[in-house]
Amino acid sequence: MITLENITKTYDGSATVHALKGINLTIEDGEIFGIIGKSGAGKSTLVRCINMLERPTSGRVIIDGQDMTALSDSQLRAERKNIGMIFQHFNLLSSRTVFDNIAFPLELVNTPKEVIRKKVDDLLELVGLTDRQHNYPSQLSGGQKQRVGIARALASDPKILLCDEATSALDPQTTKSILELLQDINKRLHITIVIITHEMAVIKEICNRVAVIEGGVIKEEGRVVDVFTNPQSQTMKDFVKSVINMQLPAGIAKMGITDQPAPDRNVLVRLRFKGSATNDPLVAAIVQKFNTYVSILYGNIDYIQDEPFGYLIIVIMGDMETQAKALAYIKGLPIESEVLGYVPRNH
Repeated sequence: MITLENITKTYDGSATVHALKGINLTIEDGEIFGIIGKSGAGKSTLVRCINMLERPTSGRVIIDGQDMTALSDSQLRAERKNIGMIFQHFNLLSSRTVFDNIAFPLELVNTPKEVIRKKVDDLLELVGLTDRQHNYPSQLSGGQKQRVGIARALASDPKILLCDEATSALDPQTTKSILELLQDINKRLHITIVIITHEMAVIKEICNRVAVIEGGVIKEEGRVVDVFTNPQSQTMKDFVKSVINMQLPAGIAKMGITDQPAPDRNVLVRLRFKGSATNDPLVAAIVQKFNTYVSILYGNIDYIQDEPFGYLIIVIMGDMETQAKALAYIKGLPIESEVLGYVPRNH
């Protein structure tokens, strides 16, 4: 388990920069945890504090009960064998083959050659590059280079794998294949994976939980499906918009929406739901319960891993009392709802 206790990081220079401001975070063994933020939010500084490539100005980094901030440099070097790292730009040695790149960290600690051969062969099979072991990095695609980087990071049998923008240089299809590989590694090796990214699609695809960092502060954290369907911070709202269109469709926006109810208007509502609620016949229940009509203007259902979530924009018709009762009924359900305004009855 990784525990960050009140981590701060300050850089002194011509102007003092407070990169991290009291970060508290717990990452459980064996989970895939995402840390998402915009450029300059402090996420790369945070990951470098986790592996102690940068010492926090204050606070503690505790990994499996060991306070990393209390260790000497030599003790830290030994402990870092338990932490693998993969990078955006791969950082491969251009003069070494795929095999030799993966073997490099084992050579540094004088591992016997026969042990290296067995270990590297196993890792090549794991990342699907057995037929590329004699190639040089210049002969590989971006996705293949990242697979080499992943295999190299796993060479020392780490308990934790830190991924700093590991898919940012890859196209969407290659990104998907790398994320599938990381999921497979997580399941097979029960390794804890921490993903640092500015891409919401990556978080949505692979992470169990997520923390949102902004200005060196954790703004919110929780299960991805919870944070995704009910974002609290402006940063997360912006990220959600990048993968789901939360704007009203143009046709709806032109319906003459006002913000006040009136006898000649119907209420326009956006619903957000997740899990088993996606199977509930909500519209039919409103129609039956209040003897009114409901018009569905827009709907979408998607999945975060295996959990469904969706959005629905509806118009509830009827007199003002019926609309108010229907809204009160919706508020009592385990879904999120938002009144977007009121539209003329002829719609």
